[in-house]
Amino acid sequence: MISRQSATPLYQQIEQYLLQEITSGALVAHSRLPSEREMVKQWEVSRITVRQALNDLVLRGYLYSVPGKGFFVASKQEQPNEFAALLSFSEVAQAHKQVPHSRVLKAHMIPASATLAYQLQISPGTEIVELERLRYLDGQPVGIQYNWLPHSLCREILENDFSAASLYGLLREQYGHQLAQGRMTISARLATEQEASYLALPQPGVVLTVDQITYDIRQQPLEVSLGLFHPQRYPLSVIHGQHETQLAGL
Repeated sequence: MISRQSATPLYQQIEQYLLQEITSGALVAHSRLPSEREMVKQWEVSRITVRQALNDLVLRGYLYSVPGKGFFVASKQEQPNEFAALLSFSEVAQAHKQVPHSRVLKAHMIPASATLAYQLQISPGTEIVELERLRYLDGQPVGIQYNWLPHSLCREILENDFSAASLYGLLREQYGHQLAQGRMTISARLATEQEASYLALPQPGVVLTVDQITYDIRQQPLEVSLGLFHPQRYPLSVIHGQHETQLAGL
């Protein structure tokens, strides 16, 4: 059922298996999943691994939890066609059967500005990681993404190849961070000459902008990001759920 020889993380293998069971109808709406303890025993993995798979499916709208009772399958009417903000660009692309790729424009350390320090709840001048990537789907440029993270939370993360690596995947798997919430502002503005060139936009062209701060389960800021997206090639859709509103596509 799951393979420890696979390059796919164990939690993602469990998530994919459960998703297949849900979409095939083997797990029907409002049926209760086995307990976390039972799944730990079944797959011989840690409870953290099982919880990550379950939490991701909750964020994607395929499961819901009832305190003290466990996890249940959401009805088809409740299941989204899009995905939540806390999924990576690569995960969203693969769910849409598209091929993601990134061109790294910047990957280095910088001192935190006053604004970034305030957002990340650190002191100005603290060493942070800055990433700038041009995002592609099926060979077409669709967005420019900036990410800023305290280096103390992800030591040596720049040793990874971010043309292929998932930032959120690394934060979860390599550093053990549990991404719990993304707070964002969506807007639009005219693209600069450089942005228009990267995204193959006519001038004057418009980009969709998404500012986001991502938090862990303790409400500690993990990352600040800015996404600039081609409005036709990468439209953003908002999912309204019972408890929160989620952005698809970041």
